Amino acid sequence: MASAAELKGTLETVEEIKSPADKFWAACKDLSKLLPIICPDVIKSIEDIIGEGKSPGSTRLLQFVEGHPLRNSLERIDSIDDEKMTVTYSVIGGDSMVGLFTKYQATVQIIPKGNGCVVNWAVEYEKVNEDVHDPYAAVDFISGVLHTLDEYVLKNN
Repeated sequence: MASAAELKGTLETVEEIKSPADKFWAACKDLSKLLPIICPDVIKSIEDIIGEGKSPGSTRLLQFVEGHPLRNSLERIDSIDDEKMTVTYSVIGGDSMVGLFTKYQATVQIIPKGNGCVVNWAVEYEKVNEDVHDPYAAVDFISGVLHTLDEYVLKNN
């Protein structure tokens, strides 16, 4: 049996983004509206359950397209700092949690760099047992979303 420390982990990705930091941050804060538009092959819909999706305590339900390994995911914004362009959110329910993780909390930070920015995305997680795989697929998905969002921001701003 794995110890509690062996069930905990952190994964991260650092992505170079071409969009200006302020415009990319604004788009990140509008993901509830934008994700189904920019990722229609993965995200069917996002419904803000509590709040408007842009402040601490806001909770949203992501519905994935038919045929996706997950049906839904429930996320809550834990903190947001406009000055530091940082948001922390937790996955608190849905297929992505049931029987897999007891904790899944991600932090996104946007750092201006030249005419663009760097996005740091890191997730702290705790698996329910040693049979659960580390969420590398989530890191790949987020990396793709960040670059797709970058393309959208560049075309629409």
